[in-house]
Amino acid sequence: MNAEEIINFNKKALYSSLTSTNTSSRFFNKSILHYAATMEIFSFTKIGGISYEKLCLNIPKTLGSRSSIQNLLNEGLDKKLLLKIESTNDRRIKNYFLNDSFHQLVVNWIKEQKNIYNNLKI
Repeated sequence: MNAEEIINFNKKALYSSLTSTNTSSRFFNKSILHYAATMEIFSFTKIGGISYEKLCLNIPKTLGSRSSIQNLLNEGLDKKLLLKIESTNDRRIKNYFLNDSFHQLVVNWIKEQKNIYNNLKI
């Protein structure tokens, strides 16, 4: 696969996900902020999740304000894509996780990206 084919493949995947009936896929690709938040939450899954405060610190302010991040989290919770679980270390802190099917969607996306870029011929 050459660079142009990869770009075309990724464009087609992005555009089709936005019209998809798959809620996880639409959420993941809705905006760069949704994408970044999903990646952050995914990255912290194995170490106990990520708090709202940590998420706000990790995501560059140019991608979204604290209120935009909070709205995104509420949207994910409303759609049952995200889980909000009390921290085992501090009961005041709530950590965010991807639900199982959303987590698997991201794993599959990573595998797909790896396969694409392993076959890159420029």
